[in-house]
Order: sequence, then C-alpha cells, then structure tokens
Amino acid sequence: MLEHKRIVLTGGPSSGKTTLLNHIQHPDIYCFAEVSRDVISDAQGKGVEQPFLDNPLAFSEALFERRINDYFEDKKNINHVYDRGIHDVVAYLNAIGDDVPCSMLEDCSNYVYDTIFVFPPWEAIYTQDSERIEVFEQAEHFHKALVDTYTNFGMQCIEVPKASIEERLRFISEQL
Repeated sequence: MLEHKRIVLTGGPSSGKTTLLNHIQHPDIYCFAEVSRDVISDAQGKGVEQPFLDNPLAFSEALFERRINDYFEDKKNINHVYDRGIHDVVAYLNAIGDDVPCSMLEDCSNYVYDTIFVFPPWEAIYTQDSERIEVFEQAEHFHKALVDTYTNFGMQCIEVPKASIEERLRFISEQL
C-alpha cells in the first residue's frame, strides 16, 4: 500500500475550508470532501431536521465512520487533503459537553494526520444555511475545541491567514 501524506483542513463552520479545497487542482493531491452535509441531508430526508442537535452521538458516529473510511482510502496520489478529520468529531462532542466513546478516542490516538491547517473564524465570510445552523459565536467556540483537540492528540496546528483563496493556497503550498 502506498504511504500518503495526510493533510487536514479544519476550523469552525464557514471559515473557508471547502471553498479552498474546491480550488485545489494538482495531480499529486487527492481531496476528500466534507461528509457532514451528506449525513445531514440523509437525516433530513428521514425527517430529522437537526441531527447534531437531536442526537449528537448518532450523528457523530456516522461522521466518524465515513471519515475513518476516508483516512484509509488508498488513492494513488502522494498527498491526501481532507475537509475535516476524525478528530473534528471528538472536538465537536467535547465542545457541547457530550461524552466521547472510548473507541473514538483510541482511533484518534492511533490515526493522526501529518499536517493540520486550521482556518480561524472569519465573520466577514461567515454564512448560515439549512445545514450550517451555528451562529458566529458558536463557530468561535468550535474553533477553540478543534485546536485544543488536535493539539491534545499531539498534532501541531498551522493557522491559515484570513486572505484570498489564492493567498491561502499559496500559504498552504509553502508549508508543505
């Protein structure tokens, strides 16, 4: 199996992660899309309007399973870039004060990422929609939980500057 460099884009909601990921085009990079919207959409199709609020653990387990599958995906590209990682699930559960299953904590200890890029809360670009229900202050709270979680699992977080997509891409490229 080919060994990949695993790179995570993380940060609170609406901080520019997905927008940047959608602009990455390089033959050595495979981008893994954010799975939250699919999980939310599936739940809403079953009549659950706010799955994270209605049943945080079930929602988190669904996310974790999909993200762990992405972690082990064997693409032929040298760099794998993830729109959020498995540790994000733990961070969100911690942020709302819910218990984290021991199996998730064990997986987070065993499966780490090579580089963590953190997108800070940025009110100027912040938007809400049917799946992104958090207000900006909650995004700031989740951001702190994300940085704390990745750091607690021994990974260094690199903060991405609030700048244009091109400047953010250049910054990330220079760090790799």
